[in-house]
Order: sequence, then structure tokens, then C-alpha cells
Amino acid sequence: MGSFKVRIILQIILLSLFSLFNFQEIKSEETKKFKVNCSSIVHRDKEYCKGENEYKSREKIDEKTGLKVIELEKDIDWKAKKVKLPWSRIVKNISQLDGSYEYAIYDRDKKSDFSTGYTKAFFTKWTTDYLKGYFYTSGGCGFWVCSYEPLSVYDFPNFIELYLGSKSYRIYGNNGEFVLPQGFINKVKNAGDSTTLSLRMKTNAGYETVPIGEETLQSLKSLFGKVIQTWDKLNINININPQLVSKVNLDVEIIAKNTLPSVVKLRSDEGSGSGFFIDNQGLILTNRHVVSSGDKQFQVIANDGTKVQGKVVYVDKKLDFALVKTQNSSNTKPLPICYAKYPNHGQSVVALGSPLGLAGTVTRGIVSAIRYPSGELLEDIAPNYVTLIQTDASISPGNSGGPLVNLKGEVIGVNTFNIPGGGNAQNLNFAVSIVDILNELDVDKPGEINFPNDCGNNQGFL
Repeated sequence: MGSFKVRIILQIILLSLFSLFNFQEIKSEETKKFKVNCSSIVHRDKEYCKGENEYKSREKIDEKTGLKVIELEKDIDWKAKKVKLPWSRIVKNISQLDGSYEYAIYDRDKKSDFSTGYTKAFFTKWTTDYLKGYFYTSGGCGFWVCSYEPLSVYDFPNFIELYLGSKSYRIYGNNGEFVLPQGFINKVKNAGDSTTLSLRMKTNAGYETVPIGEETLQSLKSLFGKVIQTWDKLNINININPQLVSKVNLDVEIIAKNTLPSVVKLRSDEGSGSGFFIDNQGLILTNRHVVSSGDKQFQVIANDGTKVQGKVVYVDKKLDFALVKTQNSSNTKPLPICYAKYPNHGQSVVALGSPLGLAGTVTRGIVSAIRYPSGELLEDIAPNYVTLIQTDASISPGNSGGPLVNLKGEVIGVNTFNIPGGGNAQNLNFAVSIVDILNELDVDKPGEINFPNDCGNNQGFL
């Protein structure tokens, strides 16, 4: 009976120690994250303050924005374990190759199980245009046992939710990269000191909520308020001229032959996308998120392999489009534009572009619906006054910015995004209406012509 009491007492002592150590670790972690003054003599030589003090000494005032920034090399892999990042601060990533730069903020949330040593950590990179994220899991040794799970790294799933105060935003992406909705950016700029930011996503452990640091949110507020560029439409001169098009619908093979010479691939250090010529002076229309990497110079690759340099000359964050002007390019062949009307439900369409960098890709489908963003699925992706063309023609990463054309080869929209299907749903693909883009750019419609078709082009006697 005595030995039984001893065992009970020992178990109580061990459980008390466990609770005490667990509490102390949590308290210590919170102290490091929120309360530690790394400038003090008590903490400045501690391991958890070494990186903090190193980066703090490197902060400088950015001449362009007036913000306190830490300059880092852009041409490094931010996911590499050996790369040390200044968390929650504004970073100016500068390329050593061409001098291009982008502003970013990095955040992490790391959790370790005291009992088993199992660790899960979430990492995010925020810019004025996009969010990138990944997480890793690994084993380790805890108070009671060791877990031997190998290190595994995962990109964020294709769908996550942003929670900013009481407002939530559903965003869709690929390979852990998501375009930030303009509504979210505006909300951050006006966020109060007590506003919180978090992410919710489905991982290998089910749905998880990831808190974003208070300092990160304050840095985002400063970044969005000072860095986002406004573009002057007065510098853009676009003339849309009616073109001669067929009276009858064409085979997809003929459409591809006629259209692909005017479709280009845009490539930078950060990735690639698609675009197409809209005038004969080398002006390219594409998506805003294709040029959102911070690079202002792009390599423009034509369908025949010809390469020229292009420069971003206009960006519209609301409708998610951009204009790129090629250098030393003239006599480019613009595509015919359907500027006079929106497409019809059930109308056959063709999407062209460079999905996953594969130039000259053609997919066929129909117009599934004409939509105005509303409801949970679309309201956070585009403003409610934008006309979206829903289609079952595949739009994949890299295909963004390419043209969506009708069976006469006239552009009706710009391929923009897809929403991955779940359960029994197919992927949902969307293009922004070319009519809305031209209206946003204040492009004058051509005058009267002979034999116009529904789109405003000259159908002649073909």
C-alpha cells in the first residue's frame, strides 16, 4: 500500500513539473516574441537576439519611400534553411544582377510539442501584390519522448482565407503564391492598432489557423501606404482600329494560326506569364499579377522565338491588368478586339497562352456565364463592377494574361485566374472582359465603318 502511495505522489510531482516546464516554455516563447528588449544588457547576447540586433543595425531610410528598410539580396531562395531573414520588418530585396528590387515583409509562426518535440512552422512573404507561403513539419525530442519524423516542406494549399479583424477574404493561388485582393490592401491601410491578422488553411492535420505577428501587420500598413505606385493614364495612347475578320466561324486550327503570332510569353527572374499585342507599336496587354514580381523589365518572347525587352508602362490593380511596351519593336500585329459587346452564354471560345511556360498552348471551351463578382466565391477576387467571363477553357498558371477569343479570332477577354475544383466541381476559369479594360483606359471607340459585325470589326465579304 505504501509503494502505491509513493507511485501516486511521484506521478503528481512529474505532472506538476511537466505543467511547470510547459508553462515556462510557452511564457518564454511569448516573451521572446513580444516583450524581449534585445537592446538591453540582459538579452542582447542571447541567441534569440543575435539576428535581431544584427538586422536592426542594418536598417536605413529608403530614399524612394522614406521607410525604414533592411536591404537584402533579391537573388536568393528565401525558403533556404541557411538564409536568415529579418522577421516582421520591411525588407528591400535588390537584385545583384540587374538592380531590380521589391519590398517585402517576412513572418513566421513556429509551434513545438513539449512532450514529443514535434515541430510545425509556417512562413509567409508579403509584398504589395502577392503573398507566398509554405510550412514544414519535423520530429525532435521532447520532455517525454523523441519523434523521428523527417523534415517535410509543403507549399500553402491552393485556397486559403485571410482574416483581418472581423473581415475575411477567400483567395486562390498556385504553388503557394496568391494575389492579394485590393479590398484586403485597402483594409490593411486603415487597420487600427488592435486589429489582428491571421490565415486559415487546410493542411495535413486538418484546418489550422496561423496568427500573423502584430509587428508584421503594422509593417504591412506602412508598406501599403507608402510603396504602392499610382500610374498616370494620360501617358497611355491606345487606338483600337477595326480589323477585317471572317464572316463565319473558323476552325480552332485556323484561329491558332492567325492568333499565336500576336501572343507572347513574358519572362522575368520571378516567373513567366502571357500577353498579346493590341497595337502595331509593340504595346502588350497582360495581367497585373503577371508583372507583380517587382521587376519592371521583362523579356518578351514571341511565338517564333524572337526575344526583345519590355517595360511595364501601366498597371491597374482593380481590374488586374497591365501594359508592357516592347523596346525597339514596331510593326507588331495587333489582335482584333471585340470592343462593342460582351459575349453570349454558350458561345465557343479559345484560350491561348503559355501555361507553366509552355508557349503556344491552345485550349477550347464555351462561355459558361457572364458574372459580376458577388457572394463568397468571387467578391474578394475582383471589384463588383468588373465583368468576368466564366469559361471551361483551361486557364492555368502562366496562361494568365493571354487572350480569350471568339471563333472569329476577336479578343473578348484577358485570361486571369482559375479556382481549383473541389469534390465534384470542375475547375472554374475566368477572364476579365476586354470591354471593361478599354473603358477603364478611356479608349475611344472607332467611328462608323462599312459592314461591321457585332463586335465592331469589319466582316467584309469573307
